Amino acid sequence: MALTDRPPADARRRLSQLSAIVITASVETGNRIATVLEEQGLAQSLQIDVPGDLAGSYIDTSTIIIFVCDIDSPRGMADLRRLGRQTRPAATVVISPPATGGGVRRALDAGADALVFASELELTLATAIHAVASGQAVVPRKLRASVERPTLSHREIQVLSLVRQGLTNAEIAERLFLAESTVKSHLASVFTKFGVHSRKEAAAVFADLERASGAMPGVALHTPLEHTTA
Repeated sequence: MALTDRPPADARRRLSQLSAIVITASVETGNRIATVLEEQGLAQSLQIDVPGDLAGSYIDTSTIIIFVCDIDSPRGMADLRRLGRQTRPAATVVISPPATGGGVRRALDAGADALVFASELELTLATAIHAVASGQAVVPRKLRASVERPTLSHREIQVLSLVRQGLTNAEIAERLFLAESTVKSHLASVFTKFGVHSRKEAAAVFADLERASGAMPGVALHTPLEHTTA
């Protein structure tokens, strides 16, 4: 099925039982999303500018959240984490500018069920919606390798755990009987693996990894021309 085709009748019936909440501050992007939803027969129950406006909204497993943010932006990731805590068990489709592999992985660990690049919205959003409605996760094919979570050493885990507790490098060194330079070296390694630039970001990613430590669902991969299941 070409991505621009109308979905089969059974798929349309399944989507007709769902509703979408769209979160975007861009009128243009909101209109583009609304067009795709209408073509797919998916009702849009609400469109808001920021996640904080969700207060009082009814959200359950029949809801799909479509959130527009930059997943390579610390603020975008912080908003996504808060959204994930607010809206579970609803599935979340994130629309972002083209992002790094690290951003994709962090978005999935922060609660995104699907990622669509804004430049490919008309071609891939429908596929992403169908996938998350079926319990799959979706990422752009070219970033498939980024889905694999980074492997941390025992020491890196210890250091990150203490960072989350608010300890300084000197305090961590004293607690673990290490040189402070060694602690800094472990943190530099973690920053590289996580693709972050600060202790606060590293701690947030570590928390996401802990929350997502269970088995990752089957991952669907997409390009502008196809949709496959890993």
